[in-house]
Amino acid sequence: MMAKRSDNTRSAWMPDKLGNFEILDRLGQGGMGDIYRARQRPLNRVVALKVLSPHLCHNDEFSRRFESEAKAISLLDHQNIVSMYDYGEENGLKYFAMQFIEGEDLGKRLCGRKPLSLPTIVDYAKQICRGLRYAHQHNVIHRDIKPQNILIDRAHVCRISDFGIAKIFRQSNITMTGMAVGTPEYMSPEQAEGKELDARTDIYSLGVVIYEMLTRTPPFTGKNPVAIAYKQVHELPTPPSALRRDVPKRLELIILKALKKNRGERYTWIEEMLHDLDTVDIDEKVDRPTASFAKHKRTASKTPEGMLVEKRITDRRSGDRRRSRTAEQNIFKTAFWINTWEKQHISLILIGILTLILMFHVLVQH
Repeated sequence: MMAKRSDNTRSAWMPDKLGNFEILDRLGQGGMGDIYRARQRPLNRVVALKVLSPHLCHNDEFSRRFESEAKAISLLDHQNIVSMYDYGEENGLKYFAMQFIEGEDLGKRLCGRKPLSLPTIVDYAKQICRGLRYAHQHNVIHRDIKPQNILIDRAHVCRISDFGIAKIFRQSNITMTGMAVGTPEYMSPEQAEGKELDARTDIYSLGVVIYEMLTRTPPFTGKNPVAIAYKQVHELPTPPSALRRDVPKRLELIILKALKKNRGERYTWIEEMLHDLDTVDIDEKVDRPTASFAKHKRTASKTPEGMLVEKRITDRRSGDRRRSRTAEQNIFKTAFWINTWEKQHISLILIGILTLILMFHVLVQH
């Protein structure tokens, strides 16, 4: 968790020591409890200690959710996810210790004076993708991806945190169908409607986060959660390029695909989104008619015939594999020369046959 400290040193119910952890100061307050900076003895390691509020310890739902968060983090060991160190209970207080991050969360960074640069946005997006890919591979859906849950250290390494409403496939069913739990501005349409969720809800939320990194505002806001949820389900987002002129077209297409209302039209897996992010040309200028060959080459691949084919952001399941204009011209030229070559050979064969017939006729007459 983050390094920034709260003005309040600790809650009245919080002791000076909990288990092997010496409480130093409070970092923040969440929906289920407080987060403290603590020192783990005897390792002398500084950690972020999350403690469930005493009045929630006897609430079955919150107690299970707290334990589920600890279990979800314990399953994950990745550089783009906050690490889990310990879990315990003492004097009726449940707690778990996590990696302490020196830095700030993405939400605070977006409130800075300067907007994030395009290389930084793409880099952060790819780091979050890698963390989510690992979580999804280990059957964990986060379900609350938002800037405040992305921690950034001084080396600009992003780490996903706060798995408080995470879902572990086949193991946890804390949030039932029909209940919308999460942050309205970052909810997928199916999450806002209380439907059963899969990994594509995290893809939608990440699309919202990238959109906000570009424009400094989520695509849907409103006066209350119900108004925002309605927009998530029924309204289309304003293209990011309408709010920021230097948005690469390819990056905009990635975002808009992630924000599809119908999850069947989104990326199926986070790996697909990461693959497309790897091909974004951050030097692209949206007002130029064509790209130079050198820059075009970075987002192209070669077919066995050696022709350049641009990688398009399409729904591969629909069979739509559009080719670049250059590739189509090359294919047309190839087909033209093949056609011409065939016509020439057919003509030569016909002339040869006619010559043989004439020679045979002459020999018969003599």
